[in-house]
Amino acid sequence: MANHRSMALDRRRNEAYGAALRQAVSPESVVLDLGAGTGIHGLIAAKLGARRVYLVEPEDIIVLAEEIARANGLHDRVHYLRGRIEEVRPPEPVDIIVSVLTGNFLLTEDLLPALFAARDAVLKPGGILIPGAATMEAGPVSAPSLHHQEIAGWSEEQDGVDLGAARAYAANSVYYGVERLRGLPLLAEPRVLCKLDFYTESYNALHAETTYQVTRSGLCHGWLGWFSIQLGDRWLSTSPYEDQTHWSPVFLPLDPPLALEVGEQVDFRIDRAPFGDWTWAVNRSGAGQQHSTMLGAPMTGDTLARASIRYAPKLGVRGQTLVDVLSAWDGARSVECLARSARQRFPHRFISEAEALAFVQGLVKRYS
Repeated sequence: MANHRSMALDRRRNEAYGAALRQAVSPESVVLDLGAGTGIHGLIAAKLGARRVYLVEPEDIIVLAEEIARANGLHDRVHYLRGRIEEVRPPEPVDIIVSVLTGNFLLTEDLLPALFAARDAVLKPGGILIPGAATMEAGPVSAPSLHHQEIAGWSEEQDGVDLGAARAYAANSVYYGVERLRGLPLLAEPRVLCKLDFYTESYNALHAETTYQVTRSGLCHGWLGWFSIQLGDRWLSTSPYEDQTHWSPVFLPLDPPLALEVGEQVDFRIDRAPFGDWTWAVNRSGAGQQHSTMLGAPMTGDTLARASIRYAPKLGVRGQTLVDVLSAWDGARSVECLARSARQRFPHRFISEAEALAFVQGLVKRYS
């Protein structure tokens, strides 16, 4: 419940969504709350008088959403669809889609494809999206404590052991955390990296380039990024320089840090393919550095080969077990029976009946 608590009790976010819903909802409105979680925004719409509200949510938290709807006297107008929008759809077109399918730094969790799929499948012509647009912003910051904690600290010996080889991996990772990223001093005015119109956008690769003019001298330890979303006629920012929301900014480190002087210009580039890695690069006076989360963890040659789109895969033991168990699902055999069979067929894969049972139960949760 911890993740849902931080979202459901995000008062600043919920008030902004509520204001947008008050502008949009009428007694004739049919509303879809996509990725509803506890259903807070769909239930606000119902409370505002929407004719019908559909909550679409793939996780069991939808059971709690139903309890909350009943407790608020809204159950007669709310319908519950458990699954992904690609699997379950409202039986009618909708006037409004409300969603919180924006991950940290907007794209991190690759949630927007579900919103665009719902938009194309069930939103009426002229319908309303809440949110309807977004921007991504970033700026260079000085963050000596954070940089030392996450990156430079790897260069310090631990009881005589040099762990410095890990530093390069740490420098190619991205870092989150609302509290530790708040108030970091910017060395230049933040810039908008991209703008997305959710009414027309498709889920494409991000490629953004911009130039900053340094307004404050200092050691630049990386870039700090956040996003804003349009809710009705207002914008809600997840900037660490504004009141907190449950979304976290992102820190994209530089290593080594870069000494900047007032008045000089710095070029910044950021790229990310859908469901892919973040890559960011900085160039100042012809000299620069580039980082990528693809290099954020050690990889063997085999792991690197399997990451290629040209790799021709074949099933390993786990894959063979998975295929075998799934192919035995005929609606007649129990989970216990399937687990027993799996252990018999793959004795080296499961050291106990309990492990085989846990494996099959995990598959049931995902695929049944």
